[in-house]
Amino acid sequence: MINDRGIIKYQGFFMPEHTKMLKDLDNDYHKVPRPQLDEGQIEDMEQLISESLVTQTILEIITWKNGFFSSRIGFVKRIDPISKKVFIIDEFGTLISIDFFNITNVSPK
Repeated sequence: MINDRGIIKYQGFFMPEHTKMLKDLDNDYHKVPRPQLDEGQIEDMEQLISESLVTQTILEIITWKNGFFSSRIGFVKRIDPISKKVFIIDEFGTLISIDFFNITNVSPK
């Protein structure tokens, strides 16, 4: 029986630049385009955010940035109309700043 290193012997053929390029290609493949929101959806999100500011209801806010979605759960602490940011307190008590243009969906939790 031949005693060789198996798959390990082929790892020497990949240069660090090649592995970085392959990772970047895989990362680009999984990116999704920014969803287009209509006026009704934006108004609904603004209403839920405003209600959460007054009643301290917990919301799930989904944001889109650089092709990927992320979700935050918390209640709205402050709305800054000048910088167009929403400040929420998450479940760990951390104050998080979210740019309003990155918000794609808001739903009560």
